[in-house]
Amino acid sequence: MSPEPAPMPYRQLLTALGALCSAKRTGTMFIATTDNQSARIGLREGEIVSLVFRTRRGLEALDHIRKITAGRFSFSDEVVDRVSSTDLPYTADLLAPLSGDDSPPPLAAPAAAAPRTAAPVFAQPVAGSPLANAQAVIEAELTEIVGPIAPLLCREHIARAVAAGPPWDFPALVEAVSREIGDRVTEDRFKQKTLARLRER
Repeated sequence: MSPEPAPMPYRQLLTALGALCSAKRTGTMFIATTDNQSARIGLREGEIVSLVFRTRRGLEALDHIRKITAGRFSFSDEVVDRVSSTDLPYTADLLAPLSGDDSPPPLAAPAAAAPRTAAPVFAQPVAGSPLANAQAVIEAELTEIVGPIAPLLCREHIARAVAAGPPWDFPALVEAVSREIGDRVTEDRFKQKTLARLRER
């Protein structure tokens, strides 16, 4: 019998969720937390359609899921919650609050003309600058690994680089971003590929 996997920090659970969304999976992600709570996230072709934390559903469950510190997860191709959580916004709008943003998500999947809740502003490099070009490469490579959550994982590291100003230490920036992946082999592959692409530029 194989040993039970070690609990993963919440950041790694979120990275795994992003990868499932990127892969357009349909099914249910089950999370067992280290304090014996349970959560599940329903996906349909990569879109988050349901959130459940114990007996809570939808945005009420979101508030509890984002407070998870660590846990184990598994994924089943079976859709457990046949009824979608109707109060959920689009997946792209859910990833920010799931990652710990204090700003509330939109109250429901908005109509085309409905305004969306603004996310906190993080400093961005000047368009066309070496740092902006490096950001594009880093986010593209990270997206191949973790999916649409990549820009969220990069933004604080980029904002710190903007605040520090030139000259930028791109290997150190890539190293810092790689730690968001949570798997040593994948981190090394990401660093090698990204640094090679940056050197080509």
